[in-house]
Amino acid sequence: MRLNIPQLFPSLLLLAVSSLGSSIATANDAGQNNDLLEQLNLEQYHGKVVYVDFWASWCGPCRQSFPVMNELQKTYGEDNFVIIAINEDSEPGAAKQFLEQYPASFTIFYDQDGELAKYFKVDAMPTSYLLDQAGTAKYRHRGFHQKDVAKLEQQIETLLSAQSFNAGPSNTSNSGDTE
Repeated sequence: MRLNIPQLFPSLLLLAVSSLGSSIATANDAGQNNDLLEQLNLEQYHGKVVYVDFWASWCGPCRQSFPVMNELQKTYGEDNFVIIAINEDSEPGAAKQFLEQYPASFTIFYDQDGELAKYFKVDAMPTSYLLDQAGTAKYRHRGFHQKDVAKLEQQIETLLSAQSFNAGPSNTSNSGDTE
């Protein structure tokens, strides 16, 4: 069974963020010193492969995923590939402490009330979506396992090498397993 949101993901994410108002902010607003975006608008990433990751400071696998995401951002650069990580902690201090221990070389947003995670039915931490250049969610990942990094890299490379923004069907599923 396919997710209902893959092709509408950028618009839905933008709509959800817009409707949340002050409950979502960049990590700068949560006390971070990173050079981060002012607002979450996936339209500005049209033409890029985007990895959207929902995470929390209490999440053990998130501690393992941050160094990998830093390496992915370094490997694939920012010209054609972007990582956006959305923190789901209820207290900004927890996210700040996490980021002091596990710095991020990618954009962090803070979803204080967890409304964005609820909106996208995030039921595991971390949960991530890999979007193609047209903003279509092609893959959904639930959890993080080091053994799956090679598969994630293959998915990124496949999307980066796609000739068309509409290359192939979405491979997202309600089960959360990547295909």
